[in-house]
Amino acid sequence: MLMRKITPLTVLLACLICLAFYPATGHAVNLGGAYKSKPGYALKLYSLYYDADIRTDKDGHPAVKDLGLKKQGVSLGNAYQLGDLQLNAIIPVSKIEVGKLHDSDAGLGDILLSAGWFLPVQWANVLPTVAVKLPTGSYHKNHPVNNGDGQTDLVMGVYLFKLIQPFSFDALVKYNVRFRNPDSGFTPGNEFSAEGLVTLRLLEGVRIGPALNFTVGADNKKGGNALADSGLMRLSAGGEVYYARLKNVKISLAAYQDVLTRNTFEGVLVFTRMIFAF
Repeated sequence: MLMRKITPLTVLLACLICLAFYPATGHAVNLGGAYKSKPGYALKLYSLYYDADIRTDKDGHPAVKDLGLKKQGVSLGNAYQLGDLQLNAIIPVSKIEVGKLHDSDAGLGDILLSAGWFLPVQWANVLPTVAVKLPTGSYHKNHPVNNGDGQTDLVMGVYLFKLIQPFSFDALVKYNVRFRNPDSGFTPGNEFSAEGLVTLRLLEGVRIGPALNFTVGADNKKGGNALADSGLMRLSAGGEVYYARLKNVKISLAAYQDVLTRNTFEGVLVFTRMIFAF
């Protein structure tokens, strides 16, 4: 009887810990992620909505149900192309709420700064990047829900884009080194992710296609000690609709369903991207 009482409590506490360090839902690879734009400034506007009612355990079984996790927000992307050099700064503003915990947080999120360099290859566009996520979002170790995660990330990635009409192929592989949160002593596990998108041209400037995203993480650490079987895994499936029939404006609408998860949330992500070239 005691174990039956302790187990749900333990699961809920684990959920609280994960929510306190839950990173902003990342944007999946978009069409033309490695497309080399004309020199100059481009404004990118992202909006997202993430909804999850389940958090799974290490075996992928529901550990917490009726969670009521909702995250919504917008991000302002500032991109500058100078020859083969691409610079980006993404500034997010969002709100995250968890009905089961009767708690929420809103405001500025964690800012992402990145730089990339197009490789001199002819068969495809290849863009290696290095990014730093800064802990600019609000965070307090005693709050179960935070808009930021209180720690810095170093993200290394490679984008690939290939156009073979009527198809386009996008891929992204990245490795995320996650550093210790100095306020709590908690270190999220490093993460590897691979993403892919294939689209078909329906009309000039209009494309649609399926996508897959896969992420796997190492075990988390607390006080320098690994927490056994705490690494996350997520496989999401979805697709994108792309519209570029307006001058100097490109619009994407994408949706993803988490289909296989471990030690993380299981839900639906919907986001848009608008690019304004100047």
